[in-house]
Amino acid sequence: MQKPTCIKSSLLIVAAWAVLTSAAFAQQLGTYSPTGSASAEESTANQAPGGVPLGPITAYPAIGVALKHDDNLFMTPNNATSDWIKIVTPSVRFEAKQGANTYSLLAGAQVGRYNTSTADDYTDYNVNGLANLDLSARLRAKLRADYIDAHDPRGSTNAAFTTVPSRYIQTYLGGIASYGAQGAQGRVDFELGQAERHYYNNRDVMATSDRNTTDAGATFFWRIAPKTSLLLQAKHSKIDYTDPAADLSSTENRVLAGVTWEATAKTTGIFKLGMVQKSFTDSARGNTTSPSWEGTIKWSPRTYSTVDFNLTKMPVETTGGVGNSIDRTITGAVWRHQWTSQITTAASASYMTDAYKGFDRTDNWQNYGLNATYSMRRWLNFGADYTHGLRNSNDNNFDFRRNTIMLFVNATL
Repeated sequence: MQKPTCIKSSLLIVAAWAVLTSAAFAQQLGTYSPTGSASAEESTANQAPGGVPLGPITAYPAIGVALKHDDNLFMTPNNATSDWIKIVTPSVRFEAKQGANTYSLLAGAQVGRYNTSTADDYTDYNVNGLANLDLSARLRAKLRADYIDAHDPRGSTNAAFTTVPSRYIQTYLGGIASYGAQGAQGRVDFELGQAERHYYNNRDVMATSDRNTTDAGATFFWRIAPKTSLLLQAKHSKIDYTDPAADLSSTENRVLAGVTWEATAKTTGIFKLGMVQKSFTDSARGNTTSPSWEGTIKWSPRTYSTVDFNLTKMPVETTGGVGNSIDRTITGAVWRHQWTSQITTAASASYMTDAYKGFDRTDNWQNYGLNATYSMRRWLNFGADYTHGLRNSNDNNFDFRRNTIMLFVNATL
């Protein structure tokens, strides 16, 4: 028999109060990553939470409470700083349907409090809206709007070290329109979006990182089998740095070809391969053309066991004015296994290379993680997570090792 909603709410409030006020408890346990644990978030998402009807809208509240120990807060090669962190992540998602159209709005926050390094305390907010529109037999659209008020943890960028974390506001507005009937041999997706990021503290260091990014692109799909399609994608991005002192504004033109498939019940995926050209407004920085690829493959050898592979190579923006840009390559895998109806584990490993353009620096990153989650009730789960990360650079000043241990509790209605 399920507990009444009021009892669940009381338990959540008591748990949050206990975590936030007990320093002694924080010194004995470990927890949450400041950016959240992917495995822990997925555990919450997979609970199929109960909702609160509000007329035509349904609300789905949730909360996560966690403690974390980080043995290298600022990712330094020597004299690492360690600390305990208490984190609470409340959120509420609203959903509504109108015929074949669906709408959702997610509002959330993440509150982090450090036991010793109180200058790094933070409260981040996010609001995300999504609309899935079925406009006709041949026309569909997905519209998205985001508002984020968040921070860069100290040491996570190449910018000069500051006394407090750098905070920014980031907004996004965009969408994808799909033309082609469901099941048609051919269809095309048109994409358009704009993101803006603005730092509002530590301006003497971060002002040159303010930027606006506009994306426009199209992807053509051609079905060659019932569950397999070839694709051709073209995308144009304009990255505009708004501070006069910044000279990293550029355009990117990308052309990729690939395939998406659900070949068997055990394998699904998408893979794209092509070229990307990055051209800077400042002609002294020159232009670069390099291979690019994106791939996501899910292998399900059993209904209760899956392996997700991720392959990516693309340019990303640099930070702190180090070089012109970064050529980033990522190879990773996550194995998720449901041992019983209540116990699930996730093991992950990834390898990333950051090759700086216009600057003699190459960083090799390795990250390993292990998560275990116990679903005590449909609406309540808890677990533990361990991650180990390291960076080896051709400049020893950027080498570091980092271990985090966390315990977490996630609850919904």
